Amino acid sequence: MNSTPPCSALLPRRRFVHAAAALTAGTLWPIGRAAAGARARGGVRIAQVRISKGVVIEATDGTVGSFAGSGSQDLKSLERELPKLRELLVGKDPNDRALEGELLWEAIHPGKARRYAEGRDPLTGELILNRARGGRQTPTGQVFMAFSTVDIALWDLRARLRGEPAYRIIGPAGRDRVPVYWRPGEADKGLDDARRRARDAYDRGYRYQKWYFTKSAKDGEAGLKENIELVRVLREELPEAHLMFDNHSIRYFDEVEYSVRLCRAVAPYRPFWIEEPICPEHLDGYRKIKEHTGVTIAGGEHWYTRWPVRMFLEHRCVDYVQSDPVWCGGISEWLRVCALVRQYPGVKVVPHITSPWLAAPHCVASQPAELCPLLEFNYEGGRRSLEDRISRAPDGQRHLRLPADPGLT
Repeated sequence: MNSTPPCSALLPRRRFVHAAAALTAGTLWPIGRAAAGARARGGVRIAQVRISKGVVIEATDGTVGSFAGSGSQDLKSLERELPKLRELLVGKDPNDRALEGELLWEAIHPGKARRYAEGRDPLTGELILNRARGGRQTPTGQVFMAFSTVDIALWDLRARLRGEPAYRIIGPAGRDRVPVYWRPGEADKGLDDARRRARDAYDRGYRYQKWYFTKSAKDGEAGLKENIELVRVLREELPEAHLMFDNHSIRYFDEVEYSVRLCRAVAPYRPFWIEEPICPEHLDGYRKIKEHTGVTIAGGEHWYTRWPVRMFLEHRCVDYVQSDPVWCGGISEWLRVCALVRQYPGVKVVPHITSPWLAAPHCVASQPAELCPLLEFNYEGGRRSLEDRISRAPDGQRHLRLPADPGLT
């Protein structure tokens, strides 16, 4: 494990800050069809901001925008800063897109978020580049998740004021249907059951499927073989399917050599992608896995803000960026991630989806398919919320239909 980042891993800070600022000069807020003919109510202002099962923002005309946010967020950090949040938002025009997550965290933690681009934790200053995590989320990341909730509540309010579903004002695409990939999770009932479930789902139109690896380096050779056998069995059953595999039990750890061995072994089975092949901040690991195996790599659901993203793009070691609007800083910050990715031809954005299952569908539908080709369908957790919106399209693939109701629904 490297204790210090290699010089080549980090971009010069001035260059990165300049590039990030340039993104806001014209590409950040694409004007969609809804924005052009918006029915935003003139003279409406933000009247109240409160924390109640998430964030609630009320306008002077009584319209309410809200978002519950992630169960992992640090809402207590928001409660402590509620007077500052109200100072920044109350009395302002809710349609002003300068009111967003970054405005809030820069007011409360000025200049710190960009430390992610230097491989450091913004709030502690600790070096995190090329180091394992102690768990899925970090305390600092949970603070940025809470800022995400405010940002998304603002988008919900804007859309309700305009009488539009949120995806029509977020971006230019206005796609009312998006293709989904099916995420069943673990093959916890054996390979025969996994084979049967995979075939059944494929025949119902789930041509894209993501399965979990459940073994890591601590499980030794037997665990490695179990992961490889899952890939072999599913590819044997579904030769034409787009099969993805998520290193669900590896993503906190920094055993780079184990991940290289695993990815090299499964590469002949043509995985559509290998997701988070190593812990989130391990740039050297991502680079080595890419260089030594050539597999398509997805990653980024555990990156907070846009600031860590560019170094992975610069080193060409991520092909699908999975920044989650509920975790990365909000829809506004997610749009900045999209603007970054557009600078790297061939790279796409497929956001991770998490409870309450609302933000990612609107984000994907707001962008062109060339940038955001797929939506994750978490069958374990999101089935109750999303399955009744999913149907089979003429091409045989399953698509999710976006709601027509105003807001983020």
